[in-house]
Amino acid sequence: MPARTWIPLLAAVIVAAVCIRLGLWQLDRLDQRQARNAIIAGAFREAPLSAEVAARDSAERFRRVSVMGRWDYAREMAVIGRTRNGSPGVHVLTPAILEDGTEIIVNRGWVYSPDARTIELPKWREGSQALLIGYVDELPSSLRDSSASMYVVALSDSGAAREGGDRPARLNAPAFADEGPHLNYAVQWFSFAAIALIGTPIVVRKRRRRD
Repeated sequence: MPARTWIPLLAAVIVAAVCIRLGLWQLDRLDQRQARNAIIAGAFREAPLSAEVAARDSAERFRRVSVMGRWDYAREMAVIGRTRNGSPGVHVLTPAILEDGTEIIVNRGWVYSPDARTIELPKWREGSQALLIGYVDELPSSLRDSSASMYVVALSDSGAAREGGDRPARLNAPAFADEGPHLNYAVQWFSFAAIALIGTPIVVRKRRRRD
């Protein structure tokens, strides 16, 4: 087989292989988004676990939990550089001591900060009792250690009296991921592969007939 015949065919096979690989990658991205949505839906469908049980059994991410205990404001911290509706701010993380003595970290919510770094933490204390519903999530990577990799994100509480100023703005439930254009992109890549595998031999055959 002359080079002018096999080189285009080989190139078509290589192009098709790359296109198929890219199409499978797009389908994998779609599967990841769908799997995350299924996890969120399943976790929020169940009744909240007690935070003690969730901590003991290492509850899965996004599982709703109920927290009952007391706040340990002496060791709370601010996670800088967090935006809300385009405004700069921080997240307030406060340890909670549960009724059985277990300690968990709770993301109490967002507070506006012009420099996205500095707030007066005592102003945002909301009473001594920790009583709320939240969901399990991963700690920011900068705060993880060997003893703690998860925390609870507060969704709502009992409306207990606050000591001092306002309460941090609670965060929303985790949003479902948009499935995006991955399926359309996959179809396009598979189409390109089909064109390369089907169209190239046709072109080569016509060229050989002309010769």
